Amino acid sequence: MAGSVFSFFLPRPADPLRGSSLSHSVINPNAVIAIRWLALAGQSAALIFVAAGLGFDGAFASAFGLVFIGALMNIWQGVRARYRTLTSRAELVLALSFDVLQLAGLLYLTGGLANPFAMLFLAPIVVSAALLDFRSTVFLVLLVGLCAVVLTHLYLPLPFSEAGFALPALYLSGILSALVVSCVFIGFYVWFLADRARQTTAELAAMQLLLERDRQATTLGTLAAAAAHKLGSPLNTIAVISHDMAPALKGKIGTGDQIYQDVVLLQQEVERCRVILSELDRDAQADRLGSQVALPFSQMITGLLDSKMASLGARIELSSGPRDASKEPLSKPLPDLKYALETLLDNASDYARSTIRLDIGWTQTHVEVAVCDDGLGFSQKVLARHGQPWNSSREGQSGHKGLGLFLAMTLIEALDGKMQTKNHSEGGAVVSLTIPRDRLL
Repeated sequence: MAGSVFSFFLPRPADPLRGSSLSHSVINPNAVIAIRWLALAGQSAALIFVAAGLGFDGAFASAFGLVFIGALMNIWQGVRARYRTLTSRAELVLALSFDVLQLAGLLYLTGGLANPFAMLFLAPIVVSAALLDFRSTVFLVLLVGLCAVVLTHLYLPLPFSEAGFALPALYLSGILSALVVSCVFIGFYVWFLADRARQTTAELAAMQLLLERDRQATTLGTLAAAAAHKLGSPLNTIAVISHDMAPALKGKIGTGDQIYQDVVLLQQEVERCRVILSELDRDAQADRLGSQVALPFSQMITGLLDSKMASLGARIELSSGPRDASKEPLSKPLPDLKYALETLLDNASDYARSTIRLDIGWTQTHVEVAVCDDGLGFSQKVLARHGQPWNSSREGQSGHKGLGLFLAMTLIEALDGKMQTKNHSEGGAVVSLTIPRDRLL
């Protein structure tokens, strides 16, 4: 009679962001339908055996009517299963409530709480405690208690009552008390264990996510070191060839020719690449040695970005100051923060009309760096996929891959920080970085 209850006793997914407060339970519709049909077949067989095999008289027509209602519900679930693969919490509560009421109806027709199968009232309570939240379990406990109280006074007697056998009212009250206490105790105990298990699963999932982010950051660092090593020789070759080409072209076509200008630009870009690779190598060695002198945070930032700020010239505006009464923290140079800010400043330079603002702040617990521009701001598509790779309004244009924000976020998260993107109310994009103070030294 309670087989349909167990059809919902399936694993509940963990949500690393919301812990144990989940709004949906994932179930297998085909399994639910099959188990419910099996339960209805068992109920029908039991009723046929009691009526025909044992020859008892009772309200078997009404009992078969309840089984028929269960079959109709199963058919309805089968139709829904063709279009939906998720069962919401409300639907699961309604299904468990149906099972409680169906069991109560069958017990009403077969002796009330004097029927030994009254213990099956515990089944929906255990299922709810394992799969649903605390309020849903409390609701089902109250529903079971109400049905049990009604069945204590209202029920059709069992066939052997005609022979003069009847359970004392005190004994029935004891069954009622034991049933209610068992529902409360077992329901709360199972819910407590299930809730702790869901929290542990959520914390494990969150830790796995952080480890994956750390792995990505480590991979990026390894790739950067490998690139710096492997690109050295090709860049030296290109630099030598371009330096030899410039004097030869100058004597033949003059300095005003477009080809000569392209060769000069090639020399400049090669030199720029060599500087970037040397900085990567220097920062990696400095990070391994860990011998840098700690400086005030704002001074450390300006030192790291000195060459980038010089290239931006008058377009960049710098401001710094505390967000509360705390003192400015000291910090060693952070290569991860440098590369992230350089990426953000490059993006801001591409989109800004005239001004780029770099705002540095700090509190008792963390430091903040915000990069703002007066451009058009982020598109809704970019904001919707914040922090995801291949996410740019310029993806595929002039070599842009849409990896800038993703790489910046990965580098900041390697410092246990957070990155947020939004559009300013007055126009333009804002990217805010937040890093704990204890990661500065």
